[in-house]
Amino acid sequence: MLTGLWCIGIKVGDLERELAFHRQMGHEIVLDETYEFNGETFRVPLVKMGDKYLSLTERLIYERALGEVRPVGSTHMVYISSSFESDVAKALASGAVALGEVGGTISAGFGERRVAFLRAPGGWIFEIIQVMRNLVPEV
Repeated sequence: MLTGLWCIGIKVGDLERELAFHRQMGHEIVLDETYEFNGETFRVPLVKMGDKYLSLTERLIYERALGEVRPVGSTHMVYISSSFESDVAKALASGAVALGEVGGTISAGFGERRVAFLRAPGGWIFEIIQVMRNLVPEV
């Protein structure tokens, strides 16, 4: 079962400029790190904004699987799952399409997550995660 929205993915044109903006706004930069996924390195700061996190990046982890470069702006929502395989299977059976490997693991300063990036029939993109180890404060 999907239990909540964990964060919103945002693609930005200039990560340093965006981080400076959030600092000036008084938003906490919880993490600012790089990690590897499918042989590529990504820098993804995590910003606490109100009761949610924003995951900022200049390059999206799933753009290669899409075969297209996504525009700057809100890119995807990340949902926490209490039954990862079941939720991913339900999404796929309902018409979603997987973007790349389903069930890959990402380990970084936020902890460890199993991930599945999916595109709904209407075209919007979402991510289902299983939190295996959490290292960031709850919002």
